Amino acid sequence: MLAVLFLSARGSASSPSADEILQHVLASDPWGLAGADVRASAILTDKRGTRRTLSFTAASKRYAPPLSMSIVRFSAPPDLAGTGFLQIQKADGDDDRFLYLPALKRSRRISGNLRANAFMGTDFSFADLDRRDLRDSQATLRGLEKVAERDCYVIDVLPRREDSQYARLELWVRTDYYLTVRMRMYDRAGVHVKTFEAQQLKRVSGSWFVSQSLMTNHKTGHSTLLQLNDIAVSTRLPDEDFSVRALERP
Repeated sequence: MLAVLFLSARGSASSPSADEILQHVLASDPWGLAGADVRASAILTDKRGTRRTLSFTAASKRYAPPLSMSIVRFSAPPDLAGTGFLQIQKADGDDDRFLYLPALKRSRRISGNLRANAFMGTDFSFADLDRRDLRDSQATLRGLEKVAERDCYVIDVLPRREDSQYARLELWVRTDYYLTVRMRMYDRAGVHVKTFEAQQLKRVSGSWFVSQSLMTNHKTGHSTLLQLNDIAVSTRLPDEDFSVRALERP
C-alpha cells in the first residue's frame, strides 16, 4: 500500500499544472511571430467554396519573454500589396497594434476594442494573434487525450479581460513540446464559434512551428488555411525595426 501511494504521489508531482502548461504554450512560437522570419500564405475559403489567397512575410523578435514584437507585410493579392501590420505585446495595458495602408500612406492604431475583428479578412482575429487571452487568464487542467495518436494535455482557459471576444478556450497541447494542436473558442453565450487545428508541424533550428493549420469559423462557414512556407529562426533584429517609422518605410 505504501509503495502504491508513493508511486501515485510521484507521478502526480511530475505532472505539470495547468498554469505551467500555459506558460510553456506562451513560450512556444506556433506561427513564427515571436522570434522568426517567415514567408507565408493564407488561403481563405467561404461557404460557397470561393477562395482568396494572401501572401505575406513576417519578422519578429521576443524581447521580454513571453512578450514579442512582430511586423507583417503583404505582397498579394494586388489590393493588399504593401499593407503592413505592427504588433508589440505589452505586459501592462493594451498591446500596440498599427495597420499601414499604402493608399493612405500612413498607419492607424488598432485599439483594444477592435481585438475581436478579423485580421485582414482571415478567420484569425487580432486577439488570436496577440494571445493576450492566454497571457491574462485562469487555466484548469482537465486531463490527457490523444490527437493524431499523440498525447495532449487538455486545459480550459478563462480569459480575464473584459475586451475578450471569448468566454472560454479549450486547448489540446502536445505533452512533448507544448505546441497547441487544437483549440476551440466559445463566445460569451457559450457557443462554440471557432476551431483551430494544427495539420503539420515543423522543426527549425531546434524550435517547433505549426507549419500548416486550419482556422474554421462555425458561424460563417468561412475557413483560413495558414501555411508557413519558409521559416528561419532569428533574434538579431534591432528594436528599431519594430516601430511605426519602420512599418511605413517602402
